[in-house]
Amino acid sequence: MRPTPTLPPTSLSNVAECSTQDNSQGSRTPTTQGVEGIPVGGSDNLQPSGLLNHEAMKGKFSLRHILSTGDGEPFVMASDVSTAPAEDPIRLGLVNLLIAKSLFENFMTVLNPYICQLDPILHTFPRVRERSPFLLSTVLAMSAKSFNPALYSKLHEHAQDLFTEAFRRGIKSTETVQAILILTYWKEPQDTRVWNSLGYAIRMCMDMGWHKLAPQTQTKMANDEKRELRNIERTWYVLFVYDRSMSLQTGKPWMMEHSDFMESIEAWCFDPLATPNDRFLGAFVMLRLETSAAFPLLVPRPPRGERPPLRNVESLLSLMNDRIERWESRWIERVESNTPVDEKGCHPFLIRFYGTHLRLQLFSLLLQDELVPGNSDITLNLERVWVAYSSAVDMLHLISRHSALLYFAQDSVHVMTAYSAAFLVKLPVLAPESVVGAVESTTIHAMRTAARAFFSQAGPPGSSCALQAKFLNNIASKLSEKGKERRDRPADISVSDKVDVPTSYQNQQVSTADSGLLIESDGITPQPSERATPEISALQQGNLDLLFADVDAWANMFSSAGFNTQDGVFLP
Repeated sequence: MRPTPTLPPTSLSNVAECSTQDNSQGSRTPTTQGVEGIPVGGSDNLQPSGLLNHEAMKGKFSLRHILSTGDGEPFVMASDVSTAPAEDPIRLGLVNLLIAKSLFENFMTVLNPYICQLDPILHTFPRVRERSPFLLSTVLAMSAKSFNPALYSKLHEHAQDLFTEAFRRGIKSTETVQAILILTYWKEPQDTRVWNSLGYAIRMCMDMGWHKLAPQTQTKMANDEKRELRNIERTWYVLFVYDRSMSLQTGKPWMMEHSDFMESIEAWCFDPLATPNDRFLGAFVMLRLETSAAFPLLVPRPPRGERPPLRNVESLLSLMNDRIERWESRWIERVESNTPVDEKGCHPFLIRFYGTHLRLQLFSLLLQDELVPGNSDITLNLERVWVAYSSAVDMLHLISRHSALLYFAQDSVHVMTAYSAAFLVKLPVLAPESVVGAVESTTIHAMRTAARAFFSQAGPPGSSCALQAKFLNNIASKLSEKGKERRDRPADISVSDKVDVPTSYQNQQVSTADSGLLIESDGITPQPSERATPEISALQQGNLDLLFADVDAWANMFSSAGFNTQDGVFLP
């Protein structure tokens, strides 16, 4: 059993000192006011962080602070001059007080559980309004997008203006980081800034010293002070999950390290002051901790493109699969124990969905070089193919079963759904004819059922649900057309193409039909413009590029269906 982690009793003051006060936008994060001179003793650190002016190392890294002599009047940043929240959206007349309170309550009750960003006890309407017009405007804008679309445009524009101003003035605070993140969860379809915004937020937090956070101790601390500390810690945990998730989605390196603080997540999310959302956040931190290290081991090592021996790979995949299954069971039980019987929260659905998505990524990673048309060794990899295929279909089934939760889901759910569809489209093209024939019907049914679930949300044109419904339906239509073309060709299947489908497939087909998930293939009839599908040269490619961002023909195919593979956004 792992011992209970401990942390230095000064952690709150240490972190608070690293935050630059956001007075121009109403943030009241504690901060030191004076500017110290260059330390002359008491430190054995010979690196710049130990020798240069302390203020320059605490979120104020500028030449003026580095060269400060410590005498005379302390330098005051521009953000410290005004204490009046002049950018308050209510005072500016963008929304009246009663509607603002209603939007805020809807955000905390409905949207916040999806992202685990704010503490309902700490983040009250008066507190958020007083501390940060940027955070308030962002919360109101994202809530208006779902609950009062008429107000969304001007609130969102105001929030974006405050983001620009915060960046221009170098404002740093917990509320600023939270506002930036919330802007990325339900972004505009054409917005491609998530990767950059996330990196900026992480760098800002490091500038405030959050990378030095340590596990908690049992030191005496008032509840209010402890909640303030947990507010910082929660945001750092959220960034860790977001950073690892974006790394998996884009193939780019992550920024945040695996630390003792991250390892202490279980103790943190079961603290007496923890909220139900904290427990859900703990589940995702644990998922990234337990699985992130596996992906670098499965990627070919340049320059020779070598992978671990097959026996080691199979053992690793089996280990990861078992970990994901145990993780799902353990954390679903934990979050459900926190949910009233008469409530159906989003947490169990998201745990299953993200776990299934991760399983798809793991098992599909090694198929890139192995699934080629007519591959005589396909039987050696059939189990791996089947786990990946089943995971992709299961993601679509989860979408169908939990359709009531889709309207408010963050954009990452839509990107992951598009990824599962991409895999399902590519797999039948490359697999042997016998496998294609066995899975084609189920695949198309699953896509159309998921499309119907998104379509039933009655989202406005251009919304994520509307774009996702159109995208899935277009992809299903393309699959159906290609299947018809293949069936119309003279049969010419070699002996090497005759592959037995695992018995588990037969079982899943029965359970899928019994669940009532399958619908008629014309359950959602595409419009004439959607029926027109140009010749897709990408379907003739032999390489399974699972990120498919650099394959022009493959990108063109998804672009015609309504998805930008390079930026991970839907096209209106």
